[in-house]
Amino acid sequence: MLCFRLVLFSIFFCAVSVVSAGAQQSPLHMELEDLTRIALERNLEIAAQSYETRASDAQVSGAYGIYDPVAEAEAALGVSREFSNISVISTSDVNEVKYRRLNLSLSQLFPTGARASASFTNGRDDSNNNYLAINPYYDSALKFSLVQPLLRDRGRTVTERGILFAVKERQISVQNLRAQAFDVLSRLRNVYHNALRLRQNLEYRQTSLDLAREILRDNKARLESGVLPPVEVLEAEVGVKQRERDLLDARRAYDDALDQIALLVRYDQPVAPAELELERQPVHFSEEQGFAAALRQRPEIMQQMRRIERLDIEGEVARNQVLPRVDLAAEYSHRGFDDRYADTVGDLADDDLANWQVGVELSYPVGNRAARNELTRVRLLRRQQRVLLNQLKEEVRTEIRAALRQIEVSDKIVDVTRSGRRLAEEKLDNLLKRQRVGLATTRDVLEGEQDLAAARFDETAALADYNNAVTDYLRVSGLLLEQAGVRFIAQVRTDEDGPLLGVKP
Repeated sequence: MLCFRLVLFSIFFCAVSVVSAGAQQSPLHMELEDLTRIALERNLEIAAQSYETRASDAQVSGAYGIYDPVAEAEAALGVSREFSNISVISTSDVNEVKYRRLNLSLSQLFPTGARASASFTNGRDDSNNNYLAINPYYDSALKFSLVQPLLRDRGRTVTERGILFAVKERQISVQNLRAQAFDVLSRLRNVYHNALRLRQNLEYRQTSLDLAREILRDNKARLESGVLPPVEVLEAEVGVKQRERDLLDARRAYDDALDQIALLVRYDQPVAPAELELERQPVHFSEEQGFAAALRQRPEIMQQMRRIERLDIEGEVARNQVLPRVDLAAEYSHRGFDDRYADTVGDLADDDLANWQVGVELSYPVGNRAARNELTRVRLLRRQQRVLLNQLKEEVRTEIRAALRQIEVSDKIVDVTRSGRRLAEEKLDNLLKRQRVGLATTRDVLEGEQDLAAARFDETAALADYNNAVTDYLRVSGLLLEQAGVRFIAQVRTDEDGPLLGVKP
């Protein structure tokens, strides 16, 4: 009874496995250009970096808030008491004033560093002093003022330093996005070429298995005819088993590559390359051409240049901060004073209580060590970043040379492996002819076929390495996005969730 249940369970398990395998979706076949477009739209690494880039633009927009007018309002109600020391005009030892205040002001910063303000103040005072001519009384004032720095804090660069810093950070973030696209597309191209290589190897392994099975059938027929010893059939059976195992390994490696493609383009099912074979595309690259392109488009170099430009701004600000503060200040106001608020406001139009003042304010910290050392710090950091830029340029040139050498070597390896594959084909053909007349054993044929499978694998591997070497050159020279037609398809300054990068139509 127990054995019967085990048999039923085994049958049920096999049935479920067959149904599951049949329900598995077939892989989607796509061109590399389509996969590139989809990766730019759906890859999570690129999407995450896009949010950071948009956030950096929000920081730039926020930095312009220094030019937003500042409005202020104050309303107060209170009592002020103090001892009186003038007994002649006071009927109490304590002066008490009940007051009300309502003040409004508006100020504005200008690119020159000047700050202008307008204020309207209103007050009502009710004192217990009976000898005041007007009690209670209203006091209002309309005042305009302007403070313009003449040395320290003067100029657009100093005023807008926060904006300029935010712009540089946004530019660096844009290069971070391009660098992320470089990384994803490089991996996608390499995985794509690897998948093509593994698919061709899978096809070769299937052909190898079919040939081994054909040899086994032929050997069995010849054994029944009495013209072949049993050991030859055994050799053929072992050859079939070996090639079945090789086919399973090839299938597993190919499926893993499809999953990697699906991960990069964010698909829930495997994605396979289009029905095409690996080819060796002719290229015409040079070291100087690649280096010149890298200086213009390599994200790492562009980021380093933006850092140096930021330090240039910091240096200009630091030099300004070493100067003494000399401000030109001007102020003009009209005042009104009466026992009725309406009359007080009406007095503002008269010149009876007009006031003005123009002057210069000077301040300078003795020694000024903070500003002077800040300037020294910025100068040293700028020199450091210059050295790092030169080092980066040397590394880029070295990478370009290495990539070009790899292309050259891979190109020659393709020729060598192609010749090896042709030789293996000729040898196998000769072995098959010799086997038919009894001059070659099954082992000889299987070994020749194995040599052909290895030669084919080496050729496809060499073609994949050649294409990956071209990808590496495009990456290190900064030409990868341009070659793929990638460009910005949306404005950075937006709150939408769509992709920023896309393939040019």
